Amino acid sequence: MTDHTRDDVALRVTRIEDTDARLITLRVEGRVVAAAVGLLEHECWRSLEEAPRVRVDFSGVTFIDGRGVDMLKRISAERLRVVNCSVFVEHLLYGAGDR
Repeated sequence: MTDHTRDDVALRVTRIEDTDARLITLRVEGRVVAAAVGLLEHECWRSLEEAPRVRVDFSGVTFIDGRGVDMLKRISAERLRVVNCSVFVEHLLYGAGDR
């Protein structure tokens, strides 16, 4: 588990490895803003180096800023998938029906 807390910015990333080691899930909780974007990006790249597929579970994310959206779009590929996000976050990431 990785935590980043600074003033009003708090992010928790919990890493869950699947039993067959072919999938890593990163459960993200909090606000993906400011310096926390770098933390999440680091965890995504680290997980992509270790597993063929990475799932980023956004069920605990309350807000994402433009830097966070840009970062996820930049590294998003067939191997990285954002799941369980709010309609608001889904619209920011994929637009209206572009998923």
